Amino acid sequence: MKRSQLEVLKEKIERLDAQEHAQIFAIVKRYTENYTKTQSGALVSSDMLPEECIKEMEQMISFFLDQRKQMEADAIERKSLKNELKRN
Repeated sequence: MKRSQLEVLKEKIERLDAQEHAQIFAIVKRYTENYTKTQSGALVSSDMLPEECIKEMEQMISFFLDQRKQMEADAIERKSLKNELKRN
């Protein structure tokens, strides 16, 4: 995988919340034991991860981001409906 693609993946991971990070780390642990735990999380070299692991992480991150978009759209729709009901 190209370095630029890995940088994009890293940026997406940084936008995730703690629970989502834990799920991504669970994927990593299935593929490697080569990671370093720190007070702020875990450090993993992308060179240690097989392509299959990275693809699985990308799929999970896409799922998280899609769910987030859907939840935001639903919240906007609910707010709109609530405001409409107040006017009537």
